[in-house]
Amino acid sequence: MKTPLVLALLLGCLSVIQAGPQDWPQAGGPNGSWTVEAESVPVAWSAVKNEQILWRTTLPEQGQSGIAVWGDRVFLTTYKPEEGKPPGGRDIVGYCLDARSGKVLWTVDVPGTTESIPAYFFSDATSPTPVTDGEHVWFVNAAGGMGCFDFDGKPVWARQWAPSGNRPPNKLFEPILLGHTLLNMEPRDEGDPKREADPWNYIRGIDALTGKTLWVSDDAVIHYNTPVLGKMADGTPAVLQGRGGYHGVPETPIGLSLTSLAPGSEGRTLWRFDAEPDGKALYVQHWNARYAFWFKNTAAEHQVLDSKTGQLVRTQPLMQRVDWRRWNPETGKHELLAGVDLTAQTPPIKVFPAQLCNVVCGDWHWFLCYTEPKKNVGPPYCVGRVHIETGKVEYLELPVSVEREPGQADALIWGKPQASSTVNSRGIDVARDKRSKGDGWWWGYLGSPIAVGGKVFFTTMLGITYVFEGNAEVLDEKALLSVNDLGKPGETWSLNSLSFAHGRLFHRSMKEVFCIGR
Repeated sequence: MKTPLVLALLLGCLSVIQAGPQDWPQAGGPNGSWTVEAESVPVAWSAVKNEQILWRTTLPEQGQSGIAVWGDRVFLTTYKPEEGKPPGGRDIVGYCLDARSGKVLWTVDVPGTTESIPAYFFSDATSPTPVTDGEHVWFVNAAGGMGCFDFDGKPVWARQWAPSGNRPPNKLFEPILLGHTLLNMEPRDEGDPKREADPWNYIRGIDALTGKTLWVSDDAVIHYNTPVLGKMADGTPAVLQGRGGYHGVPETPIGLSLTSLAPGSEGRTLWRFDAEPDGKALYVQHWNARYAFWFKNTAAEHQVLDSKTGQLVRTQPLMQRVDWRRWNPETGKHELLAGVDLTAQTPPIKVFPAQLCNVVCGDWHWFLCYTEPKKNVGPPYCVGRVHIETGKVEYLELPVSVEREPGQADALIWGKPQASSTVNSRGIDVARDKRSKGDGWWWGYLGSPIAVGGKVFFTTMLGITYVFEGNAEVLDEKALLSVNDLGKPGETWSLNSLSFAHGRLFHRSMKEVFCIGR
């Protein structure tokens, strides 16, 4: 039996990736929470005007992964290009770029085992962000493959698996590295007596240096969900995961689980939160040593849980007694509707927080609102936030896009759906689903926002990035710091999260990867 001192020493050794404070080694950043402290961060840029763009590198094919950065190395993935035609949807390519110049240093192939829809606006085989520890990099293909490589691109190991099939290929799990264990989402192996007839997905702990399975979690996780790494108040490392979603996913019961990553109890369930019958875990559920936060999908509610016990602390409706600042095109200004009931508007407005698109910054839980006028879903084109302690809810309408020309004033586009381009850098339209050609404000899975130095960054499928003062006293037009682009309206496409490393931001479109900074 381990003594408290030995356990404390083991927990100290098994800290989150030993990244330098300036690196971004995985999707959620150095601490896995999508949030980092920083003294200075770029907040305004334009690819159209070539402002604050340190370098840009053309990519031969589409990809959706986030970007991992360690020192002078940048890692990301795309589909494997196929000469003269769109990618097949199964195999991806891992890239290593020079962080100083954007030069491609090397590439590796990461084959998959199943088909995935390229440029699908619910994610695709390229969605998982690479993970690095400064000596190795792990590329994950959501279509059923992964590989470990050293910093020269030499393979260390590779493995494949068969993802659960017969459902939409929405694989939102982001690989996580903790110590020498890599976390992935997979069904149990064939032949495992615990494997279900309709295979469920679980978190699998894999030896990062050999590729061998170490453990499988007690509780399942659906492929729509992005678990989040963190530590409990006593220092226990854990991951918060969700179950429940559309299309008859089998993983039950609907709700959340906190899974231990502590030595000797890896994969064991610390607590479960039951969200039956109407919850769906289609969000990035955030947590810290005190609280866990999530949006109850079908009820338009924000819920706060005790992260030690999983007990519900409070529920806050997102439609009653809210402050809504909407754009008035006649006056060219925002107008405040204070303390209103959105369900009492004409027509009544239903709030549907954009799935996977939320982040906690200070005392506020930020999110975007899905917008569908025909279904009265809104408030239209708004960012929202909920105060974690008081439950105060605010909305601010945002411009959908911006038209820019060198030497001319910006022209903001308000209240109108926009089209994006799914044509890659080789001039080939890679999309198979017409919904991938929209602006991302309805039903798509946008990249997770990040919070850096108290600033909150949201991206949309148009390549637009909104930057906010995360702890602004009031969510008004002053809290919106900038509206940034990766190209002209209707000529770009993006579906990934940003990364921040060494004072610079890293972002990508379908055609290019960008380094942003002064």
